[in-house]
Formats: sequence, C-alpha cells, structure tokens
Amino acid sequence: MSNIVKRAGVAGPVFISIGDAPGLQKFLELNPNIPKEFAFVDDTPDLDAYTAAGFASIGSAFPDMDNMKMPDLGGQWMDYAASVMAISPVDVARPSLSKVLRLGGTFVIGDDKVLYAWADTVPGDHPDVKSVLKAIGINQ
Repeated sequence: MSNIVKRAGVAGPVFISIGDAPGLQKFLELNPNIPKEFAFVDDTPDLDAYTAAGFASIGSAFPDMDNMKMPDLGGQWMDYAASVMAISPVDVARPSLSKVLRLGGTFVIGDDKVLYAWADTVPGDHPDVKSVLKAIGINQ
C-alpha cells in the first residue's frame, strides 16, 4: 500500500498527537515504521492544534454504533497495556483527564485545501480507508 500512496505523490502521512517529547520518543520506539520526521505532538496547555481542528472530547460526540468494531491488535494487548502510561499525555505535576479524553481525527490536505476530514467519535474510531484513499486520488 505504501508504494501506491508514494506513487500518488502523497508526502505523508503526518501524525500529530497530544503529549510531550519523551512520550513521542517512546511512541516512536514502539512503532519503528513511523518516520520521526512525520510525527509531532501538541504539547500546548490548551491543545491548540486539536482545538483548532475542532476535535471533541469523549462524551461530547455520539458514535454511529452500526459501524463500531473492536480494533484487531492481535497479540499486542499486553504490549499496549504496558506502554500506555509511558506515552499518555498526563502531566503528573498537574493531573487532569482533559488531554486523555480528547479525540482525534484524519485529514487529507492538498493545495492548501482540506480534501477530506474525519473526527473520531470514540477512541479507536477511524475513517473508512477507501474513503481516505479516494481523497488522495487512489481508487481501490
């Protein structure tokens, strides 16, 4: 799939998450296939990037339950559970769940225009991959 995306002229994906530099470093160690030059964190106190994107928090949006399904992590549940605190955006000096409860989304941007936008309604929610590919000009 990555070769198809590269041939389409896509210069990404770019990952933006909530957290800090040490959490990002740990995430990249756990996900070595993600190039570090394409991964960033929103470490602002008020989550400026997430707020500007219009992303909500858990409980402020209602999911379409017809499309809900558990993610397939294979045998990686224990790895996830062991690393979640290391990469979670919790400031131990000022504990708050507001960052943990924030949802994300997916954008496709081309020629300074938003070609596709998706906002998650619950953790683990994600857009239909075919819809994202169609937005970048790949029809599967």
